[in-house]
Amino acid sequence: MQRFRNILLVYDDTEQVKLTLERAVNLATRNQARLTIISVIEEIPRDYKMLITALHPQEILKRAVKKQNERLEQYIAPLLEAGLRVNAKVLVGKEFIEIIREVLRNNHDLVIKVARGKGGVRDILFGSTAMHLMRKCPCPVLVMKPGRGRRYYRILAAVDVTSADAKGNTLNTKIMDTAISLTNLDNSDLHIIHTWDNPFEHLLRDEVAASHGKTEKWENETRKVLKRNLHDFLKKYPLAKGKHSVHLLKGRAGELITQLVINKRINLIVLGTLCRTGIPGFFIGNTAEKILHRVNCSVLTVKPEGFITPVTLDEE
Repeated sequence: MQRFRNILLVYDDTEQVKLTLERAVNLATRNQARLTIISVIEEIPRDYKMLITALHPQEILKRAVKKQNERLEQYIAPLLEAGLRVNAKVLVGKEFIEIIREVLRNNHDLVIKVARGKGGVRDILFGSTAMHLMRKCPCPVLVMKPGRGRRYYRILAAVDVTSADAKGNTLNTKIMDTAISLTNLDNSDLHIIHTWDNPFEHLLRDEVAASHGKTEKWENETRKVLKRNLHDFLKKYPLAKGKHSVHLLKGRAGELITQLVINKRINLIVLGTLCRTGIPGFFIGNTAEKILHRVNCSVLTVKPEGFITPVTLDEE
């Protein structure tokens, strides 16, 4: 499946850049996609301009852009010689805004970026730019954990089958299509998770305390419905061709997904992120962000159909 055809890689001048480039080139080659590599230079803050006397601030910015362009040209030279469709450019402005504008201008269908931070439960792996992109970028965003560049051995797709809402089902489909595409690319083990919970369960238990078994019956019936929904949704995918596991778990999504990532040593999570869409059951509010802050693996986020980014092409 040629899932991505126009990939955007955010250049990061760190030791991780080679592994990130390998992942981007691998995806571009296998998908016969075009690859664009960008670097964003932030403008000199207004307060700093007053302190600069040796050179005009615009001259400093011009020299910085020129130097970064030269670096990117050297960076992509071997790729061009190998026949890859690749180009590079330097943009000036706020990083996440310029990345999204580049997506809007040229219809990119995937953004790849290195995660900044230490990761783990206590430390935040994803920096502010990555979080802005996951919330606001209209196309899928792959934020790569440092040290996880060449292959993803275990991929987790987080879906939600509690809602019959058409938009919710569409997002589930995008999550699965993306996860399966990457699974086929890396010959990975695919894990599929759906979590469910009843926030009013304690009230229900109090209500039926005198009638033993009613709460358990409700829980069993709910699980049966969700199991059937999940089976009906997944049967259209050729999962039997590869190694896969399905996890239907009761509890808080953030906690369960985080624990599964640890227990199964997941390398990549594919999940949906929503912003005020009103689709019940999905990662509304800060649930997705809690997951992102707790895990120590790469994450690919997708948006539902009809998502409109708050970022525009108009200059601020």
